[in-house]
Amino acid sequence: MQNTDLKTIAAQRKSEIKRYIDDVKQFIPPETITGDMLNSIKQRLLLLATHKNLFNAETFPVREGDGTSSLYLLSEESDHTSALYVVSELKGNMSPPHNHTTWAVIVGIEGEEINKFYKFSSPPNDNGKAKIQEYASTTVAAGNGITLMPDDIHSIHCLTESPTVNFHFYGKSIEHLPNRKAFNMQLGTYKTFPANPHIYK
Repeated sequence: MQNTDLKTIAAQRKSEIKRYIDDVKQFIPPETITGDMLNSIKQRLLLLATHKNLFNAETFPVREGDGTSSLYLLSEESDHTSALYVVSELKGNMSPPHNHTTWAVIVGIEGEEINKFYKFSSPPNDNGKAKIQEYASTTVAAGNGITLMPDDIHSIHCLTESPTVNFHFYGKSIEHLPNRKAFNMQLGTYKTFPANPHIYK
């Protein structure tokens, strides 16, 4: 593809991202967000995900040295709110069960990603102990997605041979969420879940 074509596509991508962010701002309240609001945000993000010429594994690959996933920041406000990412994954990429401490919307673009959901059987205490149990799972793929409230716990599991590409839209950028927790089901413990140190902008 020629440089002029790449520049045209990049400009179109930037325009569609701005259109999406401007549209969903009306659903993001200054304080408490609800499940209905997140569903409205998800429906609009699903529309953005239909632009396969702008968002795909070729444009957003898993980069060499990143292991099985790469994270691209597409947009965020000056106060680090309303952060939109593309997450690219290869087979074998997984995360431990974790929360976000902010709301989140995840929708599929390409490939498939299993999301498992958990609830507390013993809530976190100051000694780093907590017990969780899985209660549901779903597959995020093109045409569907999930919403998460700040305290919801999930894990991701990429099991398909083809690359997986998803949108992740957060109430605040993960680089500015220092209190996220990752849970170890076998040990019944938790610890701080730091952000990916390699985020492309």
